[in-house]
Amino acid sequence: MVKIVAAMVLGLVLWAQNALAQDAKTALDEEMRRNAVRFGDEVTDLIAGFGQNGALTLAGIEDHIALTRAGARATALRRLVAQDLDADGTVSRKEVAVVQAAASAAARGRLERLFITADTDSDGQVDADEIAAEGKAAALRALDEEEATLLRAILSLDGDGDGALTTRELAAALRGLDEAT
Repeated sequence: MVKIVAAMVLGLVLWAQNALAQDAKTALDEEMRRNAVRFGDEVTDLIAGFGQNGALTLAGIEDHIALTRAGARATALRRLVAQDLDADGTVSRKEVAVVQAAASAAARGRLERLFITADTDSDGQVDADEIAAEGKAAALRALDEEEATLLRAILSLDGDGDGALTTRELAAALRGLDEAT
């Protein structure tokens, strides 16, 4: 009985992975068709920036995802910590008001939005846990799981199936897109 249930669960997992892969491939095709030149430029930049020996692998894509998210997280954390004027690990409404008074009109709005978003319990303070949570949320806003799945789907353009996408394979995929339309 346990083996039957395990086989059923494994089958369901494999079916779900296949469905997600198909959805990602469909989304990738749509993205390529929407603006093939920009898509080609962005993927070429990924290959050059995160590839090894002129080829992009899953490890390079994961590095790109992690670096993008880390940069967004660091920016959010820096902005919040810069408002902690007394260095007590908490940003108060009073501290935000002091920073806003010295900021431009556009920056005042961004600071207000950041404070409201980060103050998840609406107590008028952003504590260390809320600061950390805002950093994580900013990382996912910068590159969410749907976008990460789409980036991973780029490897489906790997023409020779070696697990590494080159600019030649990308160009061939883009040419194939032109021929299909």
